[in-house]
Amino acid sequence: MRSKGLNILIVNTLYYPQGGAPIYGLKLAEILGDAGQNAFPFSMRTPNNIKTPFSKYFVDYIDFRKEFSQKRITGIYKVLTRTFHYGEAKKKIEWLLSENRVDIVHLNNFLHYLTLSIIKPIKRRGIPIVWSIHDHVLVCPNTNLYNDRTGKPCAKCSGFLKRITYPAITRCKKDSIGASAIAAAEAFFIDFMEPWKAVSKFIAPSEFILEQHRRMGFDVSKFQIVHNFVEADNFEPHYEPGDYLFYFGRLSPEKGVEYLIQAAAIAKKPLVIAGVGPSERYLKYLAEHWDVDVTFAGFLSGKKLNEAIYGARIVVLPSVCYENAPLMVLEAFAAGKPVIGSNLGGITELLTEDVGMLFEPGNAYPIAEAIDEIWNDEPGLRKMGMNARKIALTKFSPKNHLDKVLKIYNEAIAHNGMA
Repeated sequence: MRSKGLNILIVNTLYYPQGGAPIYGLKLAEILGDAGQNAFPFSMRTPNNIKTPFSKYFVDYIDFRKEFSQKRITGIYKVLTRTFHYGEAKKKIEWLLSENRVDIVHLNNFLHYLTLSIIKPIKRRGIPIVWSIHDHVLVCPNTNLYNDRTGKPCAKCSGFLKRITYPAITRCKKDSIGASAIAAAEAFFIDFMEPWKAVSKFIAPSEFILEQHRRMGFDVSKFQIVHNFVEADNFEPHYEPGDYLFYFGRLSPEKGVEYLIQAAAIAKKPLVIAGVGPSERYLKYLAEHWDVDVTFAGFLSGKKLNEAIYGARIVVLPSVCYENAPLMVLEAFAAGKPVIGSNLGGITELLTEDVGMLFEPGNAYPIAEAIDEIWNDEPGLRKMGMNARKIALTKFSPKNHLDKVLKIYNEAIAHNGMA
């Protein structure tokens, strides 16, 4: 290991580009490395992982959905151990910390697979902890302020008693009493363990996520807003309007893609959808039922994803859940594309009139109206794209993000040394 710079352990459930938090962790490690810092991972071991010498410290992979579907006692036990206290994670991180100097630990999404058991070994060595909040797991048993049964946003659990009683009553987690009861039990365990006491600073990617934690009764005195970043230099600006609507991301109910398909049918506009997920089969059926021109491109990344964005006329984010700071919007900005999205959560902080439009979520007609309003305005689309690119290069630049994160690291280390 190199001796110059800070040694930063980045913790995430996955070590490959699947979902916002893992992608953020990988990108953060890259820009830290470019700045002379030493970032390395702690995660789960999966076939998709990026190769790293630190994989020997990783814990075994578990598929919660598969374990639940088999309805075996052993499977339920595995799920419970990976929800509350996972001995292997504790041993593995102790092994990693014993063999490598770590100046600071940067937690991301880790609770459901690595568990709170990793925190004690870190604190015993006096290593400061920074935690990036990518969801609402500390205040919402379902983690994303969404009820899987009703298919609507939910922020009812504003307080400890509600967090441990409401989930099983409302079946908010996977529309399952069992899964919801486990989520409530985890909420109780989190409150009992009080992991926030071990954290020097929480990083919030949006004003929304900070304020929502405050409204849900969480002490946000350790929170600091650091917006996500996009490597705009990896995208070529394509201001000339393309010929289709474009959505890229997970295909699951809370993303509202079904409303986008219906809106494309109403507006009679072609649509390209890139992504995979549990709703894929239903969405393909819906596209056939509505007789709409939809292309399902599957999972795209890298150059193929960039090319798909470049060919779009408008990028659409139709989420019906509270998005915090979606990377999808920033990548569209970097490519010089206007974005229209749901008037919900952190999306509202990103989409102003000079880069796109907001529409009311959960209904196809407002989406279709927004599409129709700007589709034929080619000068307006070009101007929005140029404004979006400019914002990506300035407000959401890697340097801007890195400067703020390094400042937080150094303050945490200095404060820890004085404690």
